[in-house]
Amino acid sequence: MKLTLPLALLLGPAALCAAETLEPMVVTATGYAANPTEMPASMEVITRDEIENSVAVDLADLLRFRTGLEIGRNGGPGQATSLFIRGTESDHALVMIDGVPIQSGSVGSAAIQHIDPRNLERIEIYKGPRSTLWGSGAIGGVINLITRRGGEGADWGGSLELGGNDTTRAAARASWNGDGKRLSASVSHQQTDGFPPLENSKIDRGYRNTSFDLAAGFDAGIHSFDLAHWQAQGNNEYLDFFGTPLDQDFLNSRSSLGWRARFTDRWESLVEVTHVRDHIDQNQSSDSVHTDRTEIRWQNEITVNGSDRLLLGYQHGRESVEAVGGWTPYDIDSTIQEAWAQYDLDRGAHRLIAGARYLDHEDAGSKPTWSLNYGYRLSDNTRLFASVATAFRVPSANERYGFGGNPDLKPEESTSYELGLRHTLAPGHELSASLYRNDLENMIQWVPTGLWTGYNQNVAQARIDGLELNYDFRGEALDLHLGGNWQNPEDRDTGDRLLRRARYSLNARVGYTVDRWRLGADLLHSGNRMDFGGVTLDSYTLVNLDASYRFTPEWQLFAKLENAFDENYQLASGYHTAGRTAYLGIRYR
Repeated sequence: MKLTLPLALLLGPAALCAAETLEPMVVTATGYAANPTEMPASMEVITRDEIENSVAVDLADLLRFRTGLEIGRNGGPGQATSLFIRGTESDHALVMIDGVPIQSGSVGSAAIQHIDPRNLERIEIYKGPRSTLWGSGAIGGVINLITRRGGEGADWGGSLELGGNDTTRAAARASWNGDGKRLSASVSHQQTDGFPPLENSKIDRGYRNTSFDLAAGFDAGIHSFDLAHWQAQGNNEYLDFFGTPLDQDFLNSRSSLGWRARFTDRWESLVEVTHVRDHIDQNQSSDSVHTDRTEIRWQNEITVNGSDRLLLGYQHGRESVEAVGGWTPYDIDSTIQEAWAQYDLDRGAHRLIAGARYLDHEDAGSKPTWSLNYGYRLSDNTRLFASVATAFRVPSANERYGFGGNPDLKPEESTSYELGLRHTLAPGHELSASLYRNDLENMIQWVPTGLWTGYNQNVAQARIDGLELNYDFRGEALDLHLGGNWQNPEDRDTGDRLLRRARYSLNARVGYTVDRWRLGADLLHSGNRMDFGGVTLDSYTLVNLDASYRFTPEWQLFAKLENAFDENYQLASGYHTAGRTAYLGIRYR
């Protein structure tokens, strides 16, 4: 933070003039379009401009610079990656694409290392539990990825980028919207020779990923119909525990067909059928793990008393998970039924959102959850909010049927509390603060019965207390963000800190635009973390730089520098991270 604040001051008073900006509408908090500044919850939005200016090569690298979010990674691009939101587990972060969860049925978390941000319009981050609205896995928070659809008329663009480790990244997009019809397509490709994942190896491991998103839709009176497909497919090279070079093919996709009808001014209904795939196939053996999940969702939004909103929904799903080879192969099918209701009450300075959900899982049993969010507008510049909620996560297929599997496992549960404040210091200057606590029970833990034997059991408990602070400034020439998260993620049985989570982290972002130039910097400082085997991972400070020059209204040259000071650090014990790496590219927009 000491690197960015003086820069803001040196740029002079002109840079500190506030600019009028429109808040992007979000859907993650309520299930329908809402202003994030009015939500009685902690929310953050990553815009399209922020995505383009970021040095990030995947979703994980982009999210790690956000307050309260941490990652663990076993090496470079494409390697196994974990996301921790406010100190919770990696399978407690629910990741969605356009409102559809893409979690793997085998491990319970999403493959965020394969998601290319260049195909996204924005990213909505909801911090805190949201199981009442989005179901299993939303214990720590929800990441909703909104794909690109374009504005009115015809729109197209593309980019080409070259960088260190023989990295090539290319992307193109096109869309058309008009007369109640819409078409959009985006495609991206990246490949790299990478670097050695293991610190005791000199063998580079590469990565290749081709991603695309296609969508079409039309309106017919009160009805609208939409068809969409997102997919990421490629090859990931890695080293096993003994340093043996291996590689695997991956496929992640999300398909949907939706029908929306506005029957009256007060009643809108949505029926959506979705299919999600998470496939991994080894190339040195016949081993594979495939998740296929089909769901049909019916949701109704009803306006009550002119301003209140009632949300009623039902979802039926069928999940198939097949593991071939390995220690314990399995092939299971599960049926999941869910129903939920939410009431959004708006009365002047008061806002109350209450919700409840009931899930019935064929194998893991049934689970009810509820949530209560209250907001109070103290003045035009100050909003207070408080929330209490329960959440859950259904055990993954690996936990139930893999090595040491236990079919009788119960869902993991949590109860969380939060107090928050949002205050406008002056036009363009925003301050926010949140105090939170999350109590987790029935956490699944490996219970050893011998040197190489054991089983999974609901025995662990954890408590996470935290404080989050953010300051944001938006000016005509300057954008500035300062953030910090202090937390105590504690295993309540042992008193130890939860693995790979820091007690504190600080982040800063600054962007300055003058004439045709834009200059930017991102800073992240993370405290030390504990890892497996009693290893302590040292604290680290990471700085990324970016610059661009727009030589015509459509064409732009850009340069990016990852890890500008060549910090030597680890996100997982024994695994390398990227050193100083430069990228140069051109963009048409």
